[in-house]
Amino acid sequence: MEYRNIKELLDLYFNAETTLSQEKSLRDYFTSDGVDKRLKPYIALFESYNKAGQELFKGSLVLEPQHKGLQTWLPRVAALLLSIVSVAAFLHTSNIKAEQEKQALTTFKESRELMYVMANQFNKATKTLSLVDEFQVHKNKYLK
Repeated sequence: MEYRNIKELLDLYFNAETTLSQEKSLRDYFTSDGVDKRLKPYIALFESYNKAGQELFKGSLVLEPQHKGLQTWLPRVAALLLSIVSVAAFLHTSNIKAEQEKQALTTFKESRELMYVMANQFNKATKTLSLVDEFQVHKNKYLK
């Protein structure tokens, strides 16, 4: 292969844009004897890839079984209960607030009605007092 073609493939390879066949041709080229001297530093890279590909894991891998009992649903239940309690508390406080507002409005209406009654009684008392004043004037006129 030409130097330019290999260089383009290397650029694609390092940008992760090569296909599997292009990567195979690169591995074949760098494991062969006819590598251009300008590309010799890449030989060690592809040889290490070949060695890593031939390694096998000979140990045993033991995975502990996961307990799917309490560990999975307990946090979910706790979160659900917390949200239910929060919503209930919010609704309870809003009901109390609404009840307090209702009581305050009722008290205000009763107070207003009582003020009207007192104002009417005050007006009647004022008229009565004016009659008493007039009576005093006429009494003084006739009794002198």
